[in-house]
Amino acid sequence: MKWFTKYFSGISIKNKIFSTNILIIIISISIIALFANIVSQKAIIEKAVKNSSRELVLIDNNLQTLITTVEDYSKILATDYRLQNELYSDFLENNNSSASQHVGGLDNLSMKKTLSEVISNIVEPNTNIKAVSVLTSNHQWVDVGFADNEFASRIFGSGPEATDHSFEPVLTGLMKFKFRYEGDDNVFAVSKTVIHKDTGKTVGLVVLYVKETVIASIYERKMNYKGGNFYILDQYGKIISSQNKANLYLDFKEATSISIPNSTQVESGFFQGNGSEKVLVSTHRLEPLEWSIVSVIPIDEITVERKEINKLIIWIGSLCLLFAFIISYLLSRSITRPIFQLSRTMRDIRTGHLTVRSSYQSSDEIGYLNDVFNNLMDRIEELMAENVEEQKTKAEIEFKLLQTQVQPHFLYNTLETIISLIKLNMKTEAITAAKYMANFYKISLSKGNDIISLREEMQLSESYLEIQQLRYVEYMEYSMDIDEEIMSCLISKLTLQPIVENAIYHGLKRKMEKGLLRITGRRVGDEVRIEIYDNGVGIEESQIKGLLREVSDTSERTGFGVRSVHNRIRMLYGDRYGLEVESEVGLYTRVTIRLPFKPLREV
Repeated sequence: MKWFTKYFSGISIKNKIFSTNILIIIISISIIALFANIVSQKAIIEKAVKNSSRELVLIDNNLQTLITTVEDYSKILATDYRLQNELYSDFLENNNSSASQHVGGLDNLSMKKTLSEVISNIVEPNTNIKAVSVLTSNHQWVDVGFADNEFASRIFGSGPEATDHSFEPVLTGLMKFKFRYEGDDNVFAVSKTVIHKDTGKTVGLVVLYVKETVIASIYERKMNYKGGNFYILDQYGKIISSQNKANLYLDFKEATSISIPNSTQVESGFFQGNGSEKVLVSTHRLEPLEWSIVSVIPIDEITVERKEINKLIIWIGSLCLLFAFIISYLLSRSITRPIFQLSRTMRDIRTGHLTVRSSYQSSDEIGYLNDVFNNLMDRIEELMAENVEEQKTKAEIEFKLLQTQVQPHFLYNTLETIISLIKLNMKTEAITAAKYMANFYKISLSKGNDIISLREEMQLSESYLEIQQLRYVEYMEYSMDIDEEIMSCLISKLTLQPIVENAIYHGLKRKMEKGLLRITGRRVGDEVRIEIYDNGVGIEESQIKGLLREVSDTSERTGFGVRSVHNRIRMLYGDRYGLEVESEVGLYTRVTIRLPFKPLREV
């Protein structure tokens, strides 16, 4: 045991887990297979034998019902008063005239019509009876429809007195019979003598034909196993009904190579054959006809049913899994303990403690993983520090770039506006524009400070909007509503102007009618929220997603000012703050600026 422990502790974690799983799987599968095989064989065989016996009893009942029904039809037909009257009239004519002078009554069309009406009620499609033949006392076979009279004469004779018939219906065995329009077919026949109810004279014979396929349909509906076969044997062991019609009239043993050990037994079930050719044979005696019903089911079809096996596998599998869990837990504790330690270190780092390192030391894969993880975290910490500095530098560069873009561009456009006003002899408006421009640049310079009060930022934005309104009086009007409570809060310089400019040039100016730009501000908890709303053309949803996202292509300038403002706010105050854009194409655009509530007096 000691050498095994030493060997097992020295192998890699991968091999430890693999070896343990192999051991558990082998044990589990072996136990499940052993118990499942023992129990399933017994359960399946017992179930198959019971099902086969039950099927044969049901077939017996249905077959008895069919035969009884046909015999009842023969009695009904033999006692029908119209048939008896016609046959009795023919009987009288036959006795009162010589054979040479006799003209059969059935040559009369009215008599044929009467017999046709009587017979048509008990043949297909009203019943399972294929056809009916009637033998009169003057040796004539009459059929209305299908039966061949000459064929019936050869089988049953040419007169009622020529055959030995009792007063009860008589069922024949399987025989070939010829029909007028369909040729030969395999049928069973039920014959019944016609006794005149008043005189007691035998005046004729009726024969009803039932096709073998009608009897076969009874057991074909009862099959529980796809590969099973049913046979009906007569008292001599000949096949008189089968799914395979080629076996009809053959000896059962010769056709199937199956021997029934005790043909006198009413019910029996046994297995015969070996391997995949093994079959379950069940027999049932059909009294009082002395027929036997035999079912033959291959063992492969019986073993398809696995419900009992599946239930057993679930229970045994659950026990095996429980055993596997216990073994896995005991064996994996020593393996997974260092992994848990590393996991705890990762959770601490995830909560913000970036200086935490794993202390596990080993020469296996976990030890190597700990060393790599510690080195990786050291490198990540260095990169994060470098990234913070780069982001600050990038934000400063973007801010300076924004200033260099706004101020010369705005100065040029404002001067153009002032010159245009002077040329139009609108000196008052020109002076006003000059004052607003001076105020804008005074605040934007702000002695080199990048952080100013919200009041100063609003004055800067108002100067910008007044000048823009002079230029685009037909495009826009604006309103400003800022709570006095937040006017002293600190804000990064030129935060509102890029958003206002974007609303004018990309929202209101593209609108076909005059639009509104509205700036509102209020305090919400520990936040300051400023909304810039315009009812311009709006922004596509795809553009909104990319408006605040960083782009690697420096040639893409769309939304540069808005994105720069967003990044600057997040850099100064954290990821909780920044811009939120909401828009609906053709209706409006609303940009919300979220800042911390920091009044100037608290600084």
